[in-house]
Parts: sequence; C-alpha cells; structure tokens
Amino acid sequence: MLKTSDWLAAQNQPVTLYNSITYTRFMAQLVVILLSFFTWQMTAQAHESSTAYLSVDETASNASELTATYEIAVRDLALLLPVDADQDSAVTWGEISAQSQAVQQLITLQIKLSAQTDCQPVSFEPLMLSERAGFSYAYQRYTLGCAGPVDQIDYQVMQGVDSNHRLIFSNARSESTDASSAPIRVLSNGISSVAPQTWVSQVKNFAGSGVHHLLIGWDHLLFLFVLLIPAVYTRSSGALQPVTHARPALIELLWVATAFTLAHSITLTLAALQIVTIPARLIEALIALSIALAALNNLMPVFRIRAVFLAFGFGLIHGFGFANVLSDLPISLGERVIALLSFNIGIELAQILVIVLLFPLALLLRRTSFYRYGVFIGGSLISILIALWWVYERVWM
Repeated sequence: MLKTSDWLAAQNQPVTLYNSITYTRFMAQLVVILLSFFTWQMTAQAHESSTAYLSVDETASNASELTATYEIAVRDLALLLPVDADQDSAVTWGEISAQSQAVQQLITLQIKLSAQTDCQPVSFEPLMLSERAGFSYAYQRYTLGCAGPVDQIDYQVMQGVDSNHRLIFSNARSESTDASSAPIRVLSNGISSVAPQTWVSQVKNFAGSGVHHLLIGWDHLLFLFVLLIPAVYTRSSGALQPVTHARPALIELLWVATAFTLAHSITLTLAALQIVTIPARLIEALIALSIALAALNNLMPVFRIRAVFLAFGFGLIHGFGFANVLSDLPISLGERVIALLSFNIGIELAQILVIVLLFPLALLLRRTSFYRYGVFIGGSLISILIALWWVYERVWM
C-alpha cells in the first residue's frame, strides 16, 4: 500500500502517468469515484429549469369563489405521475389526459391556498396543454371556494423529487382589496416567506436567489470548474507547464472571471427585460455544449484564442440561462431592474466564493501528478462526458 510519505516524495520526481502500479490504481479508483458522483448528479439535477405557474384571479363579482390556473411542465409531471404509460419515451395527449383525475388530486392535496381558512377546489375544467419557452405544459383551470382574499399558499409539489423546482405565483385582485396590507405568505417545502415589500427586501431576496441559483446549478458550477483548472498552467510549445508564480495566474483568472461576468450580464439584461427571447430548451442545450467545448479545449486547444475571450463568448450563452429565473416573473419594469441588478450581484458573490475556495487548492497542487492527471485531465474528460449527456438529454429527451 502506498504510504503518504512515499506519495509526497513522488511529487518531486518527473511527472509521469505510470509512476507505479499503486499510483495507477489510485488514479483509476479516483476517476471511478468522480465519475460515479457526477453521473448521479447529472441524473438527479439534469434539468435546471423546473418551473410551475400558479395564477389566482380574485376580481370576480362572487368574492367567495376564485378562479385559478396551474401549469406544470410535462417532463416534471412525468416524475410524479405515469404519463408515459407504454414507456416508449414519447408522451402523447391521450396519455396525459388519462391522468386528469390524478392531476386534480395533486392540486387538491399539494397546493393549498388559505383565506383565514383553507380554500377548497369546487370544480375543475378539462385538462389542456400549453407551451412555455419551448416546453410542453399541462394546463389546469379550476374554481376555488374561499372565505376571503388569499393570504397564504402551501406549495408542496415536487417536494423530495427536485430541489430546484420553483413556483411563479401571480395574483389579480379587485380594487377593493388592499393588497399592500396583506402580503401573501408562501410555504414551500417547509420554508416560509413573505413577498418583499420594500426595495431593500427585494435586493436581499434576489441577491440571495442569485447565490442560490449558481450554487445549485451543476452546469454553471461545472463550467466554472472547467475554466478554473487550467489557470495554474501555461502552455509552452504545446506542453503544459505549472506557473512559477501565483500572481500572473491569479490576474489571468480574474480577467477570465471579469469577461464571463461582463458577457453574462449583457445577455442576462437583454433576456430579463424581455428585449431578446430565446427558447429555454435551446439555451440549456447550448450551455451544456459550451461546457464540453471548454473542457475539450483544456485537453487539445481547438480555440486559438486566450481564455478570457473564450469565457466571454460562452458567458453570453450562460447569461440567457441565468435570465430564465427572472424573465417570467409577474413584476413591473422598476421591480424587474432591481431584481436584475440584485440577482446579478448574487451570482457574482457565488462565483467569487467558488474561485476563493478552489484557486488556492489548485495552486498548491499544480506541480503534482494528482492534479495534472486526476484533476486537469481526468476532470476535463469527465466534464466532457457529463456535458455531452446533458446535450443529448436536453435536445432529445
């Protein structure tokens, strides 16, 4: 068995892939562990954009009855109900409509609206299909019996199935209802929140959402990883050489991060303000493809440009992905601008956190065979495999 002291001593020897049989086995086991971990993650978190929509209309003359519509992506519904009955990976309208009663039961049990007391579904209209951002959605319109204006929502759909799932709620109220004095309280997976009422609370809310969005977005994190791991190397005559000083590497990495930030800020703004609209399915596939190309560029430079320009180009694509969180929010232009700036700040804070945690470690290990073959080469290869699977999944599944 290879002792720690022997392994550390081996780092002072010329870097070769097969220093010993023990080292080779160690590297193979490491790659298997990493591949197993990321394979689990890509199946569990493959779909980043999991969004449902609930709207309530309280403007009817009959104050005791409200009209509500709930939309959930068919691909999310398939995780909850057997909508693909014949298991042929092609969901038909007949298979979806056969689950109408199950959808109604799902809404009744897992979407609870309260107005002093719980609102109760009175009637359901026929289940329909709609489309949002290139994805098919099940559309259910129904009537609720409520004692007064809705003041709380308890939303439990997708609990324990997809932690990235979110609900976008909109509420139309009559002029006689003082909405500002009764903010709607939302319970989601056991977490309580109240809609922000001031610009300060909005900044905190959306900045936190930006941090959360990047840290749970495995595709964005994987892209940062792929950009970061070559930062401690330089290429001389096609060969990788560890940097001799930390300062130049850190400056280059900061330029890369700045270029990525500038690029995704541009497209995030364009998309969030709804100036440019691109289907979410296409953006998600392009984000995955950008990861594969960036990882491939680590192994064999296919883009004869500096990393800073590569980060800028791919950052334009990722900005549209970030914007999916904001583009569908039912808020005014002023609120959207605040949300945009705050969300972008949150993303940058999370990005800085990732760099602060990973760069010193990469710098410390840059001369070791472990980093060269396990992290840089092995990590790039695994990233390519994961990204290509995401491309296939997001385009054809």
